[in-house]
Amino acid sequence: MKYLIREIQKSEYGMLDDFLYNVIFIPQGVTPPPKSIIHNDELQVYVKDFGKQKDDVALVAEVDGKIVGAVKSS
Repeated sequence: MKYLIREIQKSEYGMLDDFLYNVIFIPQGVTPPPKSIIHNDELQVYVKDFGKQKDDVALVAEVDGKIVGAVKSS
């Protein structure tokens, strides 16, 4: 297995929405909410306008060339 941790590329910013949805806690036996839930203002605060501030930083983890995780700070 080959892995790499690197800075996110601008063309990958849209993936932050996918990772945001994946971190929503869903108790066992509960139907997951629709993906559109991430468009609520309460959640968009975490990803909206990412990259517009000079201190926005995000790293992605790649395994065998596929992005499998992300972490961001802003």
